[in-house]
Amino acid sequence: MAVVVTQIAFIVLAAATVASVIIAVWTYRRSAQAQVSAAQAQLQLSALGILQHYLDLAVERTDLASPGDERPADARYAWFAAHALNTAQTLQRLVGEHPDWQRAINAIIRRHRPYLTSGAFVCDDFTPGFVEYLRERVPELRCADDR
Repeated sequence: MAVVVTQIAFIVLAAATVASVIIAVWTYRRSAQAQVSAAQAQLQLSALGILQHYLDLAVERTDLASPGDERPADARYAWFAAHALNTAQTLQRLVGEHPDWQRAINAIIRRHRPYLTSGAFVCDDFTPGFVEYLRERVPELRCADDR
């Protein structure tokens, strides 16, 4: 009888151990999923803050934000355009795989197309991947380094 009780206790202990492991794995997975969701939300918030900063600057400096096709690339506009394209590059790296963000990135690029084709754009100030992204959207892109 003592042997039977010992065996039953062993089975109950083993079942409790297996149940504890299953609950621990389930809890770990839920926690990991929550952390991934929180990280993705933080990326979205960071991207939104970056875009908002650019838009604030564009509203503040409408003379630079809406250059027109004929605007020469003077130092003030070159600074603004570089800032805008740096914003686009940062957004592309953070959230560029999302179609909604791609539209915002491409809108920034379109706005400064004349600058990108003027030969004043310094490609070396940007990552090669982003310059390639620009070349796909603006095939006539001319880098200052190409002169």
